[in-house]
Amino acid sequence: MAAPEKKGKPGLGDELQTVISSMKAIPWTTLQELKADPEFLRQLQDAEETLKALRKAVS
Repeated sequence: MAAPEKKGKPGLGDELQTVISSMKAIPWTTLQELKADPEFLRQLQDAEETLKALRKAVS
C-alpha cells in the first residue's frame, strides 16, 4: 500500500515512510538469509539505535 501523496517539501517523514515501505516489501525468505550476514546485522543494529534516538529527540 502506497503512502498518500502530500503537497509541499519532502521531509524526514517522507523519507522514513519510503524506508518502511521498502522493509515491508522484503520477502521472508530473504530475511532468513540475512540472519547469517554479519554486515546486515550491524546495519540493522545501527538503524535500530538511530530510530530510538529519533524517537527520543521528538518526544
